[in-house]
Amino acid sequence: MTMIQLSYYVEVVNQHHFTRAAEKLFVSQSTLSKAIRALENEFQVEFINRRAKDLLVTADGLVFYEYATKLLEYYNAQTQELYQHLHCANGTLRLGLPPTAGTIYFSSLLYQFRDAYPETILKITESTSKSVLELVDEGTLDLGVVIEPFSDSKFFSQIVYTSEAVLVVSKQHPLAAKQCVEFRELKPERFLMVTPDYMYHDRVLERCQTAGFVPNIVFESSQWDLLLEMVSNNQGISILPKPLIDKVYSDRVHQIHLKNPEFSWALSVIYRKDKFITVPMQRFLKLCDKAQQSSTMQPQSKQNSTYD
Repeated sequence: MTMIQLSYYVEVVNQHHFTRAAEKLFVSQSTLSKAIRALENEFQVEFINRRAKDLLVTADGLVFYEYATKLLEYYNAQTQELYQHLHCANGTLRLGLPPTAGTIYFSSLLYQFRDAYPETILKITESTSKSVLELVDEGTLDLGVVIEPFSDSKFFSQIVYTSEAVLVVSKQHPLAAKQCVEFRELKPERFLMVTPDYMYHDRVLERCQTAGFVPNIVFESSQWDLLLEMVSNNQGISILPKPLIDKVYSDRVHQIHLKNPEFSWALSVIYRKDKFITVPMQRFLKLCDKAQQSSTMQPQSKQNSTYD
């Protein structure tokens, strides 16, 4: 028994005629007849007396008509309530955010979202990109922020912010006189790195290996500000997102562009492809897209500040 079969049967009884019901439902008369016959076979009773000159509903047919009418009314009411619940402004958005992503970009975006949709409950989980990916995968989070390049067939990803990662040295370091260096020049340097639980850690290693060497990592920390403090005290070099330096440490360290290979850096919002996209998710993604488009339309001089 299906809801379509029930709706066909109710319409035939309401119209008291197969042809008129078929015209109103935009189906063939044979389709209606087969649907009702299937119901009769399922319950092993006759609902409509086809031997009568005019359409005649049997006593069992009247009982079934009352049942079908109530069931359809309940189904339609519940469907409408579900639709309103899914498409109303209320709801919860569970977002996974790496610590630096909030500092660099998402603090203003989160403010805009809260201001535009105050009725939506926004729950932020701060964790590394690797942990965020796992939480989105298991369904604990609706959306998560990771760094590019990101590729996984289970996820949809949308780039929301683009910049670059730069070499950061103290102003007393010999490389501080340069505006650009090749990765291979960094082979003898002492690297201050984020811990391996950050996706970013792997990205740095990949580029060093592409340049033909394994970096000499002398210190690792999950605290970006600690790494920058150590760089400023000439305890080693680091490779960090340029927007982070611009925002909190531009006057204390020297930034150097990297090439061969270059180090583009981008943030993406991800979600599972098989997940139902709620209205809060749609609205947040739309806000991200709008912000990204606005950023790419700005003059290049405003997007990237000059190196110290």
